[in-house]
Amino acid sequence: MDLRIEKLISGAYGLAHDEEGRAILVKSALEGETVRCKSISRRANVLVSEDYEILKPSEMRIAPSCPHYGKCGGCDFLCVSESTSSLLKTMMVKENLNRITKIDDTSFFLPPSYSSFPSFRSRCRLHVDLRTKEIGFLQRGSNSLHPLSDCPALTGRINDLLKSRDEILKEAQRRRLLYGINKKTGYVEVPVQDGDDGFSLNDRIITAGGYSINANCFFQSNLALLPEMLSFVKENAVGSVIMDLYSGVGTFSRLFEGEGKTVYAVEKNPQCLSLSKKNAPTAHSFTSDALLFSKKVRERVDTLIVDPPRVGLENAIIPILLSWNAERIIYVSCDSTTAARDLSFFNGYRISRAKVFDFYPGSFHEECVFILSKI
Repeated sequence: MDLRIEKLISGAYGLAHDEEGRAILVKSALEGETVRCKSISRRANVLVSEDYEILKPSEMRIAPSCPHYGKCGGCDFLCVSESTSSLLKTMMVKENLNRITKIDDTSFFLPPSYSSFPSFRSRCRLHVDLRTKEIGFLQRGSNSLHPLSDCPALTGRINDLLKSRDEILKEAQRRRLLYGINKKTGYVEVPVQDGDDGFSLNDRIITAGGYSINANCFFQSNLALLPEMLSFVKENAVGSVIMDLYSGVGTFSRLFEGEGKTVYAVEKNPQCLSLSKKNAPTAHSFTSDALLFSKKVRERVDTLIVDPPRVGLENAIIPILLSWNAERIIYVSCDSTTAARDLSFFNGYRISRAKVFDFYPGSFHEECVFILSKI
């Protein structure tokens, strides 16, 4: 079946329609391309093709720089340059906003920020087969292992660990005893975090960009681009009372150290919050679910920072956040679909600025910061 790609949508899928009008999503196909689908499968009521031939390529398409591309599931958008990737992701975020919130004018978007692909990734989760002692990532669209001894996206130190293997295999054995294997894949998962002074495979604390972190707690994996996002968040905060929900290791709370502001850091993971206390010692830190904590807040809030997981905010928390009547809300999103859904409920606010940070070149993932100002 030959299809013409109409546009690129979230997940790095090219959208096309067949002769019967059925929507078909073609993985990593670009707008304007003509493709010949060799197979089409149904996933959650959507038709998807990942096996296809490009008959007419886009001018944006480039040759992937990684020999594992198309086999390894770690990257799925390495077919465009880093600058093009950031522009296409901005376009996808704008389309999600328009489709879900009905916002037509997106002139509040600033130009996106991006970094180069090689060696950008300082954090990853490796899959280990302890029977064969193979280490790698899952293959695209499957639970089978794609073994690796090097990955151009990863930092040099992580690639050294992949080559030597001993540290990773030792940690995998430890984790198998503590947590077992992933029953879905049959592999042990080992998180790896690189930093300024070494690496962490567990709760060993290292430093990165001035932060205390470890492999068990999430921290942004693109250390080259992180300072730009931190500056953007800080310059858009107003007032003297900052509420940092889903604060993690204190990534944003730390920005206001030494400025005499009252900062509340709320994180339900105790281990992450212990790191947050190191990174932002003057903040008032609370180990709590964001919804439960929000119900107890009686203080004035000038700037609210939310950095929720990919599923977005819980429905029940949004009315509570609105009741705080904050002058500024900063919504940090790793999924523009759920972000657009949440933002549609923030009545009384308008998006004054927004910016895409392409933390993950070579993949479909996007990071965006929305600045909401009270009307």
